[in-house]
Amino acid sequence: MEYVLARTGVTFQYSSEITCISYQSRTIEVDGKNYSFRQMNKMIWANMLGIEQRDNIAIATPERAFLDMVYLSGGQCYFDNLHPLNHGLIRQILPVYNSPILIKRVEALLNGH
Repeated sequence: MEYVLARTGVTFQYSSEITCISYQSRTIEVDGKNYSFRQMNKMIWANMLGIEQRDNIAIATPERAFLDMVYLSGGQCYFDNLHPLNHGLIRQILPVYNSPILIKRVEALLNGH
């Protein structure tokens, strides 16, 4: 999530840790890099809406990474610049989470509240 959001200019803080969505939470180190696995409901992480396949790797679109971040943080997150995000695509992906609270949080963020 952090990598995708930083790469697209949504967040400006760099993190060398790679965040992955999984069925369990844990952090592992491989070749000097930290991989943080964040647990998410299987119905959400198994849904491929907003996930692209690149070079045999599944990677979130910026919109999906944004939604995952808001979902996992309980709304306790900060974004420097939401302009690169496609708000229509965010609203298309949002039903995957099946969460009225998330909808309110996302709408507040997109509307600048």
